[in-house]
Amino acid sequence: MALVDGVVNMAQEQSEDEICEKTEGWTREDVGKRIPERKTPNGTYFNEPIVNVFCQFCGSEFIGPSREAGGFLGGHECLHAWEITQAMGRDDGMVE
Repeated sequence: MALVDGVVNMAQEQSEDEICEKTEGWTREDVGKRIPERKTPNGTYFNEPIVNVFCQFCGSEFIGPSREAGGFLGGHECLHAWEITQAMGRDDGMVE
């Protein structure tokens, strides 16, 4: 725990081996490291882990920040739910 500019910082100390400064192009070697600060149009992320996830339905894989990994998985879940409803003959675009 540290006090920075009057704010208590609860983050754990990280060694240089655990930090990744890349803003894109993450690889398997980066998985498990953290991005100290990542700015996006939606906000700023701090100490975000780099993860490796895959879709259990089709096997597509993603390596990158945890926030985008969630979107990748959620997007695949929606896509495959829609594909299944199409295969079942549903034509209204809705999924149950």
